[in-house]
Amino acid sequence: MTDTSRMPLSGLKVVELATVVAAPTAGRMLCAYGAEVIKVETLYGDEMRLAGEWEQVICQGGKNPLFTIQNSGKTLTSINLKTPEGIDAFHRLLSWADILLTNVRMPSLRRLGLDYDTLHEKYPRLIYAHFSGFGLVGPDAAKPGFDSTAFWLRNGPLADWQEPGAFPFTPTYAFGDMATSSLLFSGILMAVIGRESSGKGTLVSTSLQASGIWCNAIGVVSHQAQFAGDRVNDPLCPSDPLSHFYKCGDGRWIGIFDNEYSRERAKFAGLLGLPELAEDSRFESLESLRRTGSTRELVEKLNAVFLSRSSEEWLSYLEENNVSCELMHRLSDVSKDPQAIANGYVKPVDFGDGLSVMMPCPPVKFSEYEAREYTPAGLLGQDTDRVFEGLGYSPSEIENMKEAGAIK
Repeated sequence: MTDTSRMPLSGLKVVELATVVAAPTAGRMLCAYGAEVIKVETLYGDEMRLAGEWEQVICQGGKNPLFTIQNSGKTLTSINLKTPEGIDAFHRLLSWADILLTNVRMPSLRRLGLDYDTLHEKYPRLIYAHFSGFGLVGPDAAKPGFDSTAFWLRNGPLADWQEPGAFPFTPTYAFGDMATSSLLFSGILMAVIGRESSGKGTLVSTSLQASGIWCNAIGVVSHQAQFAGDRVNDPLCPSDPLSHFYKCGDGRWIGIFDNEYSRERAKFAGLLGLPELAEDSRFESLESLRRTGSTRELVEKLNAVFLSRSSEEWLSYLEENNVSCELMHRLSDVSKDPQAIANGYVKPVDFGDGLSVMMPCPPVKFSEYEAREYTPAGLLGQDTDRVFEGLGYSPSEIENMKEAGAIK
């Protein structure tokens, strides 16, 4: 068993009744830094166990890298909450726990007697962390929410981050879920701190819609009617031509980013061999570019400049001159990135039978604390006997519950 004594969340006890990505990732973060997390699955298991089928990644038995991202280190059990024996067992877990983490929709939780008000009365110190697609109130509160719907489609990115008429870009699976999980994780930790002074548990909630709005907060404000309103995403007319993307001579793209256009345009004029950038009054400021309709002309000049050298030549030259820049990398590059490897942002995990996978790691590091090592997530119900023995059930009682379909 892992020694958690040098982990910052050692001693926290979590019951996770959650599936797929966002809420289980918050549980994964709690687990990585020392909390004991018991994941309760249905008798057929978390749908994330099958994610490899559509992402073309192996998901057979204990070789399941995608399920492992969210569930490494957790204790796994399976309970049928539609049986009296299952509900009783779940309440025994809750009496042990500091935190309940769930993304089951609230109407279903109410039917099971597992809503916040009911549990808060029975377990007043329990922190009840609830995750949803669209929040707990309002006309869409009971609507199923997915990353692609509640985070991406509802909040503007798919409409406004690309040229009008283009087929909507397809984000990587669960990108919004992963971003949102950090908000839920931080909310849980705030509740833990608050309980230290108040002695009371609380309902902690967030949603994919809330996270999508927060992540895109600058755009949500700037696109309101009293400001610029809706605008066309034209690659030849960016807001700032010196914070933009350009194709290099070898076909790769580079992004360059100034700190402040007016202050740095003379520097870029010299570096890029464009004296008119510093001398032409139309290029003096972002306001003058817009007022004179000169943005397109400047961008076309910059396009021609960047086509004159390869991407590696530009990267080296601009970095030497202290320009913030980066080449556009593919997802397949990330697992081989020497900077990511040096910092432990990705690490190899052995899944057995010769399968080693570079796995993305929980992104927070501590100088004085440790974290759990990555281990392949196990089979459905693999820890059930150990969990139920810890709850006081005898071996014969455990066997009887399995035969009755209450647990697996």
